[in-house]
Amino acid sequence: NMHIVYGCSLSFLWISVAALAQYTEPHTCALRYPCPPPSWEPQWQLNLSTVCQPGNTKSYFVPPKLEPWGLISLDWSVARPLWFNATNPNKSTCEATSVEDGRRIKEASPGTRVFIYHNMELALQWLESQRAVMYNPTTANYFLQYTDCKGKKNGTIYNEPITYGDQFFWDFRVKEAADYYITSILRVVNNPYVDGTYTDDVTGLPAEHPRAVKSMCLTPTEVEDIQTATQRTSQRLITALIAAGKYNWQAFSHGDGIGVGPTKTTCSSWMRKFCAPHMQNNPLLTRMTNKVADANQTLAAFLIVRPEYGWLGWGWESDQRDWNPLFNLHVGVPQDWCSEESPGVFKRCWSNGIAKLDCNNWIAKLPFP
Repeated sequence: NMHIVYGCSLSFLWISVAALAQYTEPHTCALRYPCPPPSWEPQWQLNLSTVCQPGNTKSYFVPPKLEPWGLISLDWSVARPLWFNATNPNKSTCEATSVEDGRRIKEASPGTRVFIYHNMELALQWLESQRAVMYNPTTANYFLQYTDCKGKKNGTIYNEPITYGDQFFWDFRVKEAADYYITSILRVVNNPYVDGTYTDDVTGLPAEHPRAVKSMCLTPTEVEDIQTATQRTSQRLITALIAAGKYNWQAFSHGDGIGVGPTKTTCSSWMRKFCAPHMQNNPLLTRMTNKVADANQTLAAFLIVRPEYGWLGWGWESDQRDWNPLFNLHVGVPQDWCSEESPGVFKRCWSNGIAKLDCNNWIAKLPFP
């Protein structure tokens, strides 16, 4: 029989964080740069080369047409009052609400790419595709359970519930669990309103849940095996998504975040790194600055180095307030690749002008309409 314990903390042998299995060689390109780029057609329009990741909104997140964002990754907390059913959490509709948000976004901006949320560590009750197997006794082995401290599950699923529902922990050592996770996500994103998924906590247990290992009395070897299985499932998912014409946020190889852009101090080294010809083959996700004095320089750097698949903007909990008017420049299409015309001075020709960045003096030129 399947038993679920809500918020229990059993007196099992403590395994300290220091004794946990250390991450060895990553088993997914999400943790070892780079991953292959998306398979969809690239585009160069600047306002569609922008990215944000909204969260904790009261309703659907739909940008105005003149500030569209090119890539929007919807957190699970977007439109939560619309999808959360406090009376019966088994009727919450987070995935369906995210898909509907994607439809509304694309109705206003057909060129925008939309990602929706999943988690590599947790099975979440409010995600319909995951709830479908969370309470089925025949799939109880898909999830981590309390153990006898010797590696044997005792039949009771470990759970760390929050206000919005149960949180089980995936056990991707079970092949059927990994298979289901991948196919269920492919089904959810298999529609014209969703272009991919954000898969949180790709490193696996105990990401953000430090008490889980102690509570289940898992050995360091078991933790390492769970991490390895989680990361291998991530790699399988990325490969399957690309084959299906979709993509994964973590495939940008910045984990759950976004790449760091250049600063006045790092300008020359950052530019030389990303100006390297082989970098043109890798997708780029770069953070924009909120400092007005550095905005032109950050945008110039992006325009000079960006590959076919590149986005500039913000990650977690960014929203329309982060839109920068510079994103509406009409840069056209690139005419060449990055060049360092003199030490520390970089440029690139676009059809509507030449983007230039002088790292020595931290001065940018953006002569675009």
